[in-house]
Amino acid sequence: MKRLKLAALVFFTSTVTALAQGNFEGGLKGGATFTHGHTTIPSVPLSASLAIPQLNNQNNGVGYGYSFGLWGRQNFNKFFIQVEVDYNRFVLNQKTDFTVPAAVAAVLAGQTLPAQIPASTPASINTVSESVLESVNVPILFGKKWAGGKVRAFIGPNLLFTTKAQAKRTSTATILSLSIPTPETTSDLKNPNPQSPTESILEVKSFTYAAEIGVGYTFFNRLDLDARYAAPVGGIYKNKDITGYLGIATLSLGIRLF
Repeated sequence: MKRLKLAALVFFTSTVTALAQGNFEGGLKGGATFTHGHTTIPSVPLSASLAIPQLNNQNNGVGYGYSFGLWGRQNFNKFFIQVEVDYNRFVLNQKTDFTVPAAVAAVLAGQTLPAQIPASTPASINTVSESVLESVNVPILFGKKWAGGKVRAFIGPNLLFTTKAQAKRTSTATILSLSIPTPETTSDLKNPNPQSPTESILEVKSFTYAAEIGVGYTFFNRLDLDARYAAPVGGIYKNKDITGYLGIATLSLGIRLF
């Protein structure tokens, strides 16, 4: 307890000293996120004889979201440390084409296979998905300034605490000359239905981390324009067999309040 009190006293004293010397600054920030990536999902058994094959979800354009929060920056002689608390929305658009037996296609569509179509008949399926992840992020960035403090570069870890994760999908199955569209479905990837093998395998972690790098420019001595890029290295999904790449670019504007 004494050590905890001593640590708190040292932290408080150093913070007050930094404020008094003008070495600490902080404010608000907000901007847009741009997400892209691809995901490989391993085969998922539906029954003893039926299974969804491995899926290779490809990038389907950039997904647009937002970011806003608070930031604080401690300046030292040759570098600075910046810590933030942000709320973010990331949108990932993907698509995939694969072939399964007609019996599997009927199960995925939630429909009964017509009697005139053999269960083993090949069915082509096209799926378009939009995954949305919302999280509270805590970037811890180490950087350096140039040009009188106007130009900045920084790098560091970004801690992600997931608050919401959903996936919307629309599929169309083609069996011979028959097209079977599937109504749009929404899955909760943070609290998936344990009875659904296709949902439970995609459950996301409550916490993960990313590597972040960026540059910034300060103008009018108060406004910070930042461009960043982050890639989760701790994995988004609980299932370690799911692989792929997720890249998140952020463009934000911050205002220094003190």
